[in-house]
Amino acid sequence: MPTTTIRAESPSKPHASDASARGAAIYSQSWLLVIYDWWVLGIVSTYAWACSVPDYTLPWFRNNVRKGQHLDIGVGTGYYLAKSDLTGVQVTLADLNQDALNATKNRLVAGGKVKAEETTCILHDITRPLPASCPKFNSMSLYYLLHCIPGPVPAKTAIFSHLKHSLTPDGVISGASILGKDVQHNLFGRIIMYFGNRGGMFDNRADNAADFDEALREHFYNVETQVKGVVFLWRASKPKV
Repeated sequence: MPTTTIRAESPSKPHASDASARGAAIYSQSWLLVIYDWWVLGIVSTYAWACSVPDYTLPWFRNNVRKGQHLDIGVGTGYYLAKSDLTGVQVTLADLNQDALNATKNRLVAGGKVKAEETTCILHDITRPLPASCPKFNSMSLYYLLHCIPGPVPAKTAIFSHLKHSLTPDGVISGASILGKDVQHNLFGRIIMYFGNRGGMFDNRADNAADFDEALREHFYNVETQVKGVVFLWRASKPKV
């Protein structure tokens, strides 16, 4: 397949909210992409969120990637994809930040996980429907993304109203997000939460598991959720379309 880069949505365009653009812009800083895995997925996830990535979120991710078409939304550094078996998986990457897309694709290609010419990148605001040129996906992943989307839980979960239409009937969508309400944050976590929300990287003070679970069940017949530490882990299938 030819190389495909779809410039669907750009953070500089007015329909990408200022808050969304600020959250995505942090990934333009090359130093952050270098330390992200060590700091966010290592130190912060383990000691602030009480949810070890190798023990919980990575296995959850691996168990929900299907052969065929997979869409990873909010790619970060591509850590989860790089640590997974992608045999038979056609990867599409979607993010508001071109630097994150480039870094993730380069990492996967360099690691032999994907072929450059078979990997699609979409510069896109996920609060808007996916480009019509996208295929139906057998699986989708949104890891450490929902807590970055501006607004209350109903505004965040509105994305499922269009994502479910891009999922195959037997496809699965999964993710993990940091909760701000009805969980007990330790001191380290409260510090990260304060600066994350103040700086615009997070908008999750009111995020809670009950609201997320209810929203998922509105759009999917099969829903499984759990909370580990302060992290909401979820997967859903059989979209209600």
